[in-house]
Amino acid sequence: MKKQWFLKSLTLLGFVGASLSILSAQTARTAIPGTVNYIEGEVSIDGSALGRAQMGNAVLGPNQILSTGNGKAEVLLSPGAFVRAGSNTQIRMISPGLVDPRVEVIQGEAMIEVDLKPKDSRIEVVERGAGASILKEGLYRFDSANARIEVIDGKLEVSENGKTKELGQGKEITLNGEPLKTVSFDRKAEDDLYRWSSVRSAYLAEANQATAQYIYAGSGPFWGTGWYWNPYFTSWSWLPGNGFFYSPFGYPFFSPAYVVYAPRFGYGYGRFGSSYRGAYASRGLAMAPRAGGFAGGGFHGGGRR
Repeated sequence: MKKQWFLKSLTLLGFVGASLSILSAQTARTAIPGTVNYIEGEVSIDGSALGRAQMGNAVLGPNQILSTGNGKAEVLLSPGAFVRAGSNTQIRMISPGLVDPRVEVIQGEAMIEVDLKPKDSRIEVVERGAGASILKEGLYRFDSANARIEVIDGKLEVSENGKTKELGQGKEITLNGEPLKTVSFDRKAEDDLYRWSSVRSAYLAEANQATAQYIYAGSGPFWGTGWYWNPYFTSWSWLPGNGFFYSPFGYPFFSPAYVVYAPRFGYGYGRFGSSYRGAYASRGLAMAPRAGGFAGGGFHGGGRR
């Protein structure tokens, strides 16, 4: 995927003229919560198998179930939030609301990445009859097989049998019908789904940069925070309405006004512990935000929280 990422980046940065108009037409589309953004291997919705040609178009509707066999899937929630299903997993879309999506992890393991969470929005996850409300940006693991919820980064509130408990980063809770109790776990431990999610986050950050650069150049429409389709990456990525934000994995997502601060090529760095997963080779020019049409202002975070 690294090689494909680099080659696609070169293609994106080199296209002009007619290619810009194609991207402009594509970015006029938008996605809704429940859109299946990426799949690998065996993935289906209510028993109907999905192919790679359906990536970015198939939608998980209310009460529909996405299932994976020997495969993985990435589903869009509100802009800046993703749910990723590991192998042998079932996820039900309870409600695909734009500001308050609700999903249920019926079976297996899922990871939710939240890069942006507006103050009044809600992201709700159901597991084993318990409800979890994500309270801030971060990275969360839901393991239905072991009735466990982990906060790798961020904060959430779990409700079970009329009792509630808040969990911060590095804490997990087991849903066993007993009084809710949090314990610590190793945030640096990585499994296959974690590593896959990190690669996907990096790939989407690169798609974000390419799309934001074209919009900054005036070749595509911009309607603020939302999902923008990039045909060269065959993927939806999100653009902030202003500033720039970091994913829990440490990859930046830029608004068009701030894309001049973007690194040119390379991977980001890890958020957890002191281990780095690579570094950007060079950074863009430290220019002021583009005037006209885009608001200046703050940005979210500075890499590590």
